Amino acid sequence: MSRYTEKQYRRHMFSVMAIYVALMLLEWPHVRSVSSLPWKIAMALAPAIPVIIVIWLMAKRLMHSDELEQRLHLMALSVATGMICALTLIGGFLCAAGVIALGGDILIWVAPILSLIYGATHVWLRRRYGATGCS
Repeated sequence: MSRYTEKQYRRHMFSVMAIYVALMLLEWPHVRSVSSLPWKIAMALAPAIPVIIVIWLMAKRLMHSDELEQRLHLMALSVATGMICALTLIGGFLCAAGVIALGGDILIWVAPILSLIYGATHVWLRRRYGATGCS
């Protein structure tokens, strides 16, 4: 298996995220005004494609990492997943009890918050374990 370098990863990640930002700035504001259902679905789901590609890039980078780096990523992902599960459970109970009213569009924030918690936890774990490099 050929090495997938940090430089390649960052270049690919930057390109895909630039496409995501362009879609969100140029296309997303017009989604609700489209009358054709197939176009509305296509426009609504278009930003998900770059996100899925980013997940694939992250997996590819992780597969080319050493065992310590893989362990740190797994631990960070476990913490992030647990926190998101707890937050959504709390939100669901509060919503079901009528304490707060949440619309379905709040789900759009699950992936970004998961990513932020994952990234912060990974940085903290790298410092805690003294990992070197830019994986």
